Amino acid sequence: MSRRRDWGAGEFGTSSTVAGATRESEGEISGWHVCENGVPMGSDNHVNEALFALSNGYIGIRGTFEEGYDGPKDAKGNVPSEQGIFINGFYEGHVIKYPEVGYGQAETDSVMLNVINSKIITMTVDGEPFSMWGKGSLTDYHRELNLQEGTLTRSLTWSSPAGKKVRLETTRVVPLKETRKHIFFQEYNVTPLSDDIKEITISSDMDGQVTNKPQSKDPRVGAGFSGQVLKMVERKCEDGDFSYIKSQTSFSELDMICAMSNKCNVDGVPTTPECKLVDAQKISHKFTIVNPSKDKPIKLTKIVSYATTQGLNGSGHSVDDLIPVAKTHLDAAIKSGVAHLKTEQIEFLADFYDSGDIVIEGDDLLQQGMRFNIFHLVQAVGRDGMTNIGAKGITGEGYCGHYFWDTEIYILPFFLYTKPEIARKLVSFRVSTLDKARERAKQLGGINKGALYPWRTIHGEECSSYFPAGTAQLHINADIAWAFKHYFEATNDTELLINGGAEMLFEMARFWLEYGSWSPGGHFQLHCVTGPDEYTALVNNNYYTNVMVQDALNYAVNTAELLKHEHAEEYKLLCEKIGLTNDELTAMQEAADKMFLPYDKFIGVHPQDDSFLQKKEWDFENTPHDKYPLLLHFHYLIIYKYKVIKQADLVLALLLQGQQFTDKEKKLNFDYYEPLTTHDSSLSTAVYSVMAAEIGYYQKAYNYFKCTARMDLDNIHHNSQNGIHTACMAGTWMCVVRGFAGYRIYKGVMHLNPYLPQEWNGYKFCLSYHGAVLEVRVNKRSVVYTCKKGARVNFVHANTQKVYLKEGKSKELYLKDKFEDLTSLNFDSVVIDIDAAIPKIQRAHYESWHEVLLGLNLGTEFTVCDYKKFLMNQIGTHRYAGLELYLNEQGVTIPFGKSHDAPGTQSLWALGNKKTEVMKRMMDEDPPSASSTMVKFVKDLKNEGIKVGLVSYSKSGEKMITHSGLKRYVDAYITGKDMGVLGLRGKPHMDMYHRVVEQLFTDPKRCVVIIDDPIGFDPEQIARFKYSISYPVTSFELQTVCDLDELEHEHLHMGISRVIKDPSAPLNSEIIDDWVLGSEPYDMRIARIKNECLRRWKHAMHKAVAVSRLLGVHPHECHVDAQ
Repeated sequence: MSRRRDWGAGEFGTSSTVAGATRESEGEISGWHVCENGVPMGSDNHVNEALFALSNGYIGIRGTFEEGYDGPKDAKGNVPSEQGIFINGFYEGHVIKYPEVGYGQAETDSVMLNVINSKIITMTVDGEPFSMWGKGSLTDYHRELNLQEGTLTRSLTWSSPAGKKVRLETTRVVPLKETRKHIFFQEYNVTPLSDDIKEITISSDMDGQVTNKPQSKDPRVGAGFSGQVLKMVERKCEDGDFSYIKSQTSFSELDMICAMSNKCNVDGVPTTPECKLVDAQKISHKFTIVNPSKDKPIKLTKIVSYATTQGLNGSGHSVDDLIPVAKTHLDAAIKSGVAHLKTEQIEFLADFYDSGDIVIEGDDLLQQGMRFNIFHLVQAVGRDGMTNIGAKGITGEGYCGHYFWDTEIYILPFFLYTKPEIARKLVSFRVSTLDKARERAKQLGGINKGALYPWRTIHGEECSSYFPAGTAQLHINADIAWAFKHYFEATNDTELLINGGAEMLFEMARFWLEYGSWSPGGHFQLHCVTGPDEYTALVNNNYYTNVMVQDALNYAVNTAELLKHEHAEEYKLLCEKIGLTNDELTAMQEAADKMFLPYDKFIGVHPQDDSFLQKKEWDFENTPHDKYPLLLHFHYLIIYKYKVIKQADLVLALLLQGQQFTDKEKKLNFDYYEPLTTHDSSLSTAVYSVMAAEIGYYQKAYNYFKCTARMDLDNIHHNSQNGIHTACMAGTWMCVVRGFAGYRIYKGVMHLNPYLPQEWNGYKFCLSYHGAVLEVRVNKRSVVYTCKKGARVNFVHANTQKVYLKEGKSKELYLKDKFEDLTSLNFDSVVIDIDAAIPKIQRAHYESWHEVLLGLNLGTEFTVCDYKKFLMNQIGTHRYAGLELYLNEQGVTIPFGKSHDAPGTQSLWALGNKKTEVMKRMMDEDPPSASSTMVKFVKDLKNEGIKVGLVSYSKSGEKMITHSGLKRYVDAYITGKDMGVLGLRGKPHMDMYHRVVEQLFTDPKRCVVIIDDPIGFDPEQIARFKYSISYPVTSFELQTVCDLDELEHEHLHMGISRVIKDPSAPLNSEIIDDWVLGSEPYDMRIARIKNECLRRWKHAMHKAVAVSRLLGVHPHECHVDAQ
């Protein structure tokens, strides 16, 4: 049995720290705020520094405190703080040292640097330095990241050790407006609360002595440097308006400047600072306020600017320009004023959220997680075409600030369908580094044409030193082609296609022709590659890589055809430039047509690669949770030889190339690969959520979504301190839009197939496509589509209905997306407990236990009353709790034992196994059958197209179902024998019912469950189903339960069948309640049904009139079919 941590079942840990940090003081969660109401200690502080980070795609500032951290160390004795300020794309390089050098391996690494620390502000009160940890006392502490305003604020009241009290309020803003990207500002307001304070000093500093973290054993953390590599070359302290530090790297030969301005006033009166050089690499502006008045605020405003010579292809500033550039940005910000800068920030975010926000109604925690992730994405992305978006954003040193495939597959779709202008910048970055990709392809040796993009990079060169999980991930080329294809489909950006995009596509396709090979059987194959799953490396024919390359080759050929016919002159010039020939295009098409895409007909799945299915499965059962992620506890050789998956690989192919798979294939492949996946990568859960939603595993989809949405806020992977996970954050958007709403692009046409998670009341988001903006609002019963912008938007709803909307127009459609159209019924499945279907079953259970206990010679009769008590006592505990208690009452104590104990052994399990044997014998001697009305009821449901499933908690369930006569009519069933294999839980959980619902490809909210007894089940779990009907057998004497069950079955059959046959009655929980329970007089039911009929008739007439007008025909000239 695979017992890895089951993320799909909601088994993911959370860090109490960060979850606690998100809660308001009243215990409520805000969708627009992330709050911290207790001073962070130890590792909590380290994580929250990343969560409270601010950035703007250029400058990134960790959420550290202005005065620094002098609190307790973490459990390992380390100082849990990194002062980090980063510039996206500003790096230092170093030669990679290999113990054994191999040809073509990456030669240099690039590491995003921790740059000049300019956020330092310290305070003393009568000579005593302010500290939040143990020096003096602290009250009213509150820190808040405001996602609407883009601000980080802190407020507190501090009493010095001498008892002098002040109120401190700080604000930090990193402007998101592109023209302001070079600056950030801080407000530091101190209000004296004691009237005997003699002096307050506030020092605003810059420190050029900065370093990166040292090398870590965790490959996800970063490469690190030994000592200071960003060396100060000049500093100047003029006055409060302008001081600066210039620094330089040695290997990458990049220069940067950091300049600051400080303005301080006391109750509105300006104060002059003392400007001085401190230590070797520091500048300080010190303000001294003598005899400050109580309640009169002291306000410091600090504005900082950065500029560098970094830029692709010589596009950065020159060294000589750094000082004037920094001063220009600083002066512009000073002139505008911080109030105006705050307004600009609010306006920027309001505009962004207008198309980028997702509203979730019904779950504040997930709403907060969603908005937190969206906010971090927009502040992390480079928007200048020279930078990209790192795996950790600009919030920490994790992954060295490198850019990965994360951009194309996870992050770009978010921006493409919300803010396509940002997506264009991300695509442009790849286009601009094409020459370096050409160089990289040739470095491999044996490759004469084409381009190979780096697996991880900052400025276009390969930075991965471990090639099996780096360069070997050749699918990066196909990922970039996939992203460009979808970008062009959504924007029709011909300019970018002609100016670099097409050239990039052709060069990547050329690489595949050079790298691939032809098998004797005539298939084009790709050998010695690594797919997305980094627990499997250097394999032949990774399915994901092959199918993505096939798509890329086809797209390259199609692009050539497009240019040839619509931009012939530009195409001719491009062919001449790169020497592209028709023979090459023919070869590309042939390779695509004959791409090897294996299929194993014996198990009905596509092998992840040529060797995967032959491997032994990883021993999940005996791998404790603290051994995950596996990469930190096992050598790669050990991992590689097993059937174990780090993250979605073939399942990702199901998503990105969905049109190539049938629904059945998607389900079979998902079911096969999901139990083998550890989700040790933060990129995994989003993909599994989307695919689970598509194949109908709705609860699993929701659980994966929850994990994705709060990956960082709850520090689920225990490494958020190194930086947030941008791909996972974009995956949150993916879960809702591509998962719950079923958003896909097929042949250039938008498709939406939304459903509502049963935990929510509704959700809303927007999509940008072809210049139009479509708002999608999903509620309990329907979806409302509105064209917010653009002349017209066209799309397909629920795979069948074409919708055309003009600007400002809306259309409401019912949610029938995941289910067959069952003549407007509001449920499409029924799951029945076999005990409720077979009248004699409780008698058989009782008599089986009676015989087993008789053999123990207890000296007392096991009565019907004993059996009812027996059943009641095992509810909510283990399956033999009732038996154990009964025996204890007889003075007998028997050990629990193990599930495989043979009958005759002295254990509770052995008695249970003996009972199973007796029950099987009894059923063979007198096979139990379902009541005739139940059989007829099930047959009628099937005739109406309603799916039927069965549940049996008994290990003899297979026999019961077979003898019952229902097996031939049901679509799915699960018995007690399956519980252990599938890892399903018993009461109070309803795992068995949920699993059958998944097998029926439906959703609990569309399912009626019929259970023998609701006692012991969690009411909240029962409430997740459309409706539940129960038979409380424990409330009847067993001698008469058969007759009562027969009557109940007849009542049930008559009730639901009558509603099914009555087209005028909407089948919903209220109507079922009326018919089955008979709580409403007959004449009142008929009157209400007539009213419902009339309402539907009027609705139909309004529709008929609307249709006639669309046809240009007068309604009187139309014939309306009453059916």
